[in-house]
Amino acid sequence: MNHQIIDLEQKYWQAMKDQDLETALKLTDFPCIVAGENGMQSVDKDAFVKMFNSHKDMKFKDFAIDGTPEVRELGPDTIVVAYKVKSSMEKNNEEINLNAVDTSTWVKRGGNWVCAMHTETKLIQ
Repeated sequence: MNHQIIDLEQKYWQAMKDQDLETALKLTDFPCIVAGENGMQSVDKDAFVKMFNSHKDMKFKDFAIDGTPEVRELGPDTIVVAYKVKSSMEKNNEEINLNAVDTSTWVKRGGNWVCAMHTETKLIQ
């Protein structure tokens, strides 16, 4: 199960990098709770699409899950994962590098795993 959830996290990151809205939507449970440096919010599908499309000026260049993720199965249909991630992106011709700790809660809906909550905390450099 650990590998499957890490694969889903990788797939989600790849969807962000590829600007693949369809895949990101398939991997998200709505409403999804999102928390990070801009606060926290519950995001419905319409808000997610708007948020996703608002980042067209930002291009993901690369990402990597760093180290060994922590995965815990809370029940047959709920798994939490925490991991370090390194990513680089470009916005307005400026490269931005991010080292962070991310967490996600995955739930099984209709036989498919989807992300119900995601947080990101920047690591102090």
